[in-house]
Amino acid sequence: MTYPENRSPFKVQGSKSTARDLKLGTWNLEQRARIARARGFTIIEVVTVITILGLLAAVIGPRFVGRDTFASRGFYDEAQSVVRYAQKTAIAWRRPVFVCVTATAVAAGSVSGCGTLLVHPVTGAELKTTEPPAGVTLSPTGNFSFDGAGRPNPNAQVTIAIASTIAGDPARQIVVEAETGYVRP
Repeated sequence: MTYPENRSPFKVQGSKSTARDLKLGTWNLEQRARIARARGFTIIEVVTVITILGLLAAVIGPRFVGRDTFASRGFYDEAQSVVRYAQKTAIAWRRPVFVCVTATAVAAGSVSGCGTLLVHPVTGAELKTTEPPAGVTLSPTGNFSFDGAGRPNPNAQVTIAIASTIAGDPARQIVVEAETGYVRP
């Protein structure tokens, strides 16, 4: 037996909705569910994203609030750069260059005692470190030099220790190798 029209609220799979069906709201349940899913996120997706963002904020946030550790690392990198530049300058000039270490600074000069400091290659200022953050000190204090071949004088390994009382900041050191003058962390 055939019916003149399908009066069931469910359409045969594969049939297409017509403009008349859209106006009259005779969509089947499958089409309504498909549209409902396409409109937004489920509550599980939203809760998952909010949880992940909360965890990231809890773990990473404090690192950006306490900047002393970053300032300490910046001071270490700056001190290491001064020592490296002094070694490379000694090789380029083929004459001694002196490195002076105090409790709060590292400087490089062309005379013993760092009375005449080298010039910073970028800024044109004296070649020395900026003030360290509170709680960061250098040891041992004193002077050493690089000869014209870039080796440290006296001919022994030189170690500059950078100690920090900042929570979570590790102790660091700058090592100058005896025979080559290689400056390494």
